[in-house]
Amino acid sequence: MKTILLTAVILSLLLPGLTGIAASPANASEINFGALDEAIETQMSKHGLPGAALAVIQGDEIVYLKGYGTAGGQEMTAQTQMFIGSQSKSFTALLVAQLAEQGKIELNAPVQTYIPWFTIADEEAAAQITVNHLLHHTSGLSESGFSVVLRSEATPEEAVRALASARLTAPIGKKFQYFNLGYDVLSYVVETVTGQRYADYLDAQVLEPLGMTSTTAKPETAANLSWGYTRLFGFAAPMPQPVRTYEIGAGYIVSTAEDMARYTIAMMNTGAGLVSPATARQMFTPGLGDYGMGWHITRDGTKIYHGGANETFRTDVNIYPKRERAFVLLVNQGHLVDHFVSSPQLTNTVEAVVLGNAPLPVEQGWSVRWMGWGLGVIFLALIVLHTRNFINLFSRWSVRARSMAPVKLAIDVAINFIVPGVILMILFSQMQAFFGYRFNLLTNFVQFPTIMPDVFLLVLVGTLPDYIQGVIKAAWILQGRTKGAKS
Repeated sequence: MKTILLTAVILSLLLPGLTGIAASPANASEINFGALDEAIETQMSKHGLPGAALAVIQGDEIVYLKGYGTAGGQEMTAQTQMFIGSQSKSFTALLVAQLAEQGKIELNAPVQTYIPWFTIADEEAAAQITVNHLLHHTSGLSESGFSVVLRSEATPEEAVRALASARLTAPIGKKFQYFNLGYDVLSYVVETVTGQRYADYLDAQVLEPLGMTSTTAKPETAANLSWGYTRLFGFAAPMPQPVRTYEIGAGYIVSTAEDMARYTIAMMNTGAGLVSPATARQMFTPGLGDYGMGWHITRDGTKIYHGGANETFRTDVNIYPKRERAFVLLVNQGHLVDHFVSSPQLTNTVEAVVLGNAPLPVEQGWSVRWMGWGLGVIFLALIVLHTRNFINLFSRWSVRARSMAPVKLAIDVAINFIVPGVILMILFSQMQAFFGYRFNLLTNFVQFPTIMPDVFLLVLVGTLPDYIQGVIKAAWILQGRTKGAKS
């Protein structure tokens, strides 16, 4: 039991500790690509990352392209395809902005203008949610108010209709709450307004004009897709990337570092003809929570960025307008702990060098590899502990139980349910405190095995054997095997 409680404490401490490292300032004017390569490779070794692809932009030119490590069955290159996660939202926002310029969408119009049957649990509130609210994540909706698990093959229309049960978790237009399904709605608005599939319209309006031949919103057609990796107790483990069909425009576009560099140059160049300079400025104007239209923008305008976190991939696109520099970083490693630990360390290291500063000391920050090994040790200890407990249960418990007073016997059985229950309460309460409006017990529990498979196994081993032992003990009591217990 002590080992189990220790597991709960460690898991609860993990969540608030998942933070990145800030770059330290230094003076330099040129990018040291040798130092950049060394810094990336050192960070990859520290965390056990399988592969990464980098593109560095200066002005309107790609000045550096390189792949590191492995894509699984082949060497990683800047032309290797990977899922870009929530960076997909910037493409959806761009399509909406184009349609607004053409007069086909009014940004301040209610969503019901384009999807008449759109609704949420509060029908009056549904009529007040506008396209702009969804673009800026200020609709009042969030994951914590939407307890529906959609099948991966659900259509965009089915996802929008499922929002009929969603409840507001903030006043409309008053609070920034990042909400993936808001961009699913926008993707469906694009389809209803244009009469075309989202993927086809994206091809015609953005990908083809920019020459992004290796980028697609049809992941099943990707011919040069990297293997994706999750994490099992510190080790990178290949895992098929789940694809939610209804959420392509919010998180499942496939691209490459080189293609994303072309896209980044267009965004740096006030839309490069895809939208007018005025619309581009509007897209990059921060609203609540520093979020513009598909991009985060710092208040001093020195940095525009967005990330993407899939189950087995990670994307970061950082733009520095005042320096006329940018970089694209794609990694074929996903895991919730990686997204909060290794990713910030790697991205901030690249940022430092690209801006002419010294790379971050590799000693700073936790190593995901070492964290995973620590969890692995606890996992093995729990297996040994519960193996011993089961041996004792089947060899001696019923005999010992006959000499127990009824109250002591009841406590002995109850503790097998109380301890794991407390562990789960601590774990999920810590998750709720950490994720806030993005936490939903049902949906997060369903996603648990894919976003943190090793932690999920650890929780199972730390709780399920106790429940099983409690059920067995209760069954034996009902069967009379413990008769003779002291009264």
